[in-house]
Amino acid sequence: MVCLGARAGRAVLGREVRVTAERGKVQSHPGPAGEMRVLITTHPSAVLRLRGKPGWDEAFDGLVADPRAAVA
Repeated sequence: MVCLGARAGRAVLGREVRVTAERGKVQSHPGPAGEMRVLITTHPSAVLRLRGKPGWDEAFDGLVADPRAAVA
């Protein structure tokens, strides 16, 4: 499962989530059908707000790379 942003991560994991600290790391979490893999990444709207500002390239590259970690 890929959680887009802290609010989604909090809803799935049932705890506070810090996207900057947990972004891109696959975590195991108990789910209704057993263990599930959860990946937290930046919400796309947060990346879009950086367009034209410093950090845009890194944020966009991270947003694209994070889901690849979920399927690896």
